[in-house]
Amino acid sequence: MNNAQRLKILTETGRTVFSLKNLQSLWGANVYSAKILAVRMADKKLIKRIARGYYALKDEFNIYELANLIISPSYVSLNSSLFYHGLSFQVSNIVTSVGLLNYRKEIGKITYKYYAMKKSLFFSLEGINYKKNLAMAKPERAVLDCFYFGILPNIDNSDKLNISYLKKISLFYPKTVQAKIKKLMESA
Repeated sequence: MNNAQRLKILTETGRTVFSLKNLQSLWGANVYSAKILAVRMADKKLIKRIARGYYALKDEFNIYELANLIISPSYVSLNSSLFYHGLSFQVSNIVTSVGLLNYRKEIGKITYKYYAMKKSLFFSLEGINYKKNLAMAKPERAVLDCFYFGILPNIDNSDKLNISYLKKISLFYPKTVQAKIKKLMESA
């Protein structure tokens, strides 16, 4: 297989970022070969090395997709999700996600921060969109996650929040989160 064929395989996935493990699987190579091929392709500027073990097709890549790749399983949530969905207008250089462990990694000028959630709640998939290689919390789940972790949600455009859906999925969360949602509804 030549570099053109390898690039074609990467492009056809529709992804913008890849881990070394992804490259190994897609190219049908062992770990050592995949690493050497990736380094050589990066040297020839066919792909871009964005961090140790992570590669992109171009300089511009989906930072949220990378967040899902760094820690798997995980989904982008909290204020990053609120910004993505247009409820918050506050730009941040921190991408926040929910996973099964606390973790922090800096890549370029972006910090990827993960919060550990209880397994039973994490694997309740209500309120999470999975599309185009991206796992992203819906705005309502992002607000609930904020309250779960004791973070004040940045909401500048509350019109995009579905209140009935928020109440519905809040039942999956602890009583303390449900009380905060009730208080939020009363003040609105």
